[in-house]
Amino acid sequence: MPRPPYDPELLAMVPEQEIPPFTRELLDAMRSAPAPGIAELEPALARTGVRHEERTVPGPSGDITLSIFTPPAPRPGMPAMYSIHGGGMIAGDRFGGLDAFGFLDWVAEFGLVLISPEYHLAPEVQGTALTEDCHAGLAWTFEHAAELGIDPARIVVAGFSGGGGLAAGTALLNRDRGGPAPLAQLLICPQLDDRGRTASARQFSRANGARRGLTTEHIAFAWDMVLGEGHSDAAPDPTAVPARALDLSGLPPAYIDAGSAEVFRDEAVQYATRLWAAGGQAELHIWAGGWHGFEQAGTAEISIAAQAARKSWMRRVLSA
Repeated sequence: MPRPPYDPELLAMVPEQEIPPFTRELLDAMRSAPAPGIAELEPALARTGVRHEERTVPGPSGDITLSIFTPPAPRPGMPAMYSIHGGGMIAGDRFGGLDAFGFLDWVAEFGLVLISPEYHLAPEVQGTALTEDCHAGLAWTFEHAAELGIDPARIVVAGFSGGGGLAAGTALLNRDRGGPAPLAQLLICPQLDDRGRTASARQFSRANGARRGLTTEHIAFAWDMVLGEGHSDAAPDPTAVPARALDLSGLPPAYIDAGSAEVFRDEAVQYATRLWAAGGQAELHIWAGGWHGFEQAGTAEISIAAQAARKSWMRRVLSA
């Protein structure tokens, strides 16, 4: 099956590095490798003057650690972004992506509070348990907004990749339980659908010759860890798989993006289309030639454009 081409500047800047097929042994090895933790953010914290603290809050699968980043000159009534890390819901930690996506710079520039939860990973917890973790941290944020200097009417839920799917699921769960509504949701290259039946899933499979970034086979492994085998023909809870939701009405306005050369392209487009059909608001960007995680080439024109578009949307959301 033919595939859309990769951005030529990205190809020149990023050497081809095939990600090996995921197995449980590889996952265990990835997790056992020492993680830099907060140390990876120290240069960005020094550059921006952003301050970091941690809180431990109860969650349905055990305690959850929240990393809270505040601007150099905090004030009452600050906006906030509740950012859920990527990693396919099977890897990563609460520090991942915060600098790469420019979120720490947003803390200083927009004067916002950034909160990142350390949710429990699959397969140790499965199904809705991951979304429940993220929702528990968001609920705590709303409850302690005054203590944190946050305006509860200006909290944005965000996430990248697996974290984007969890952000969408958290917004669904929050709506269904009648919780305070987030101002908006920022879904970057979100992992929304476990079925792998879209055109982009077929195009960017290893079986179809795809070798850059994550392939459909990598994503299938992650969903098996999250939902257990046989989920494609089952009916998993839509708060665990947002693309399965029958009703997308009453959700916060969304920013959704993806690359044209990645597995998640079509599910991102479909989710935005269904939000519009339900009477909601969504801003959709598909970046031509981008593969999953193309922001790693931070000086490429496509990466600069994607960062600028997200930042523009955030500025408009917070000033509305």
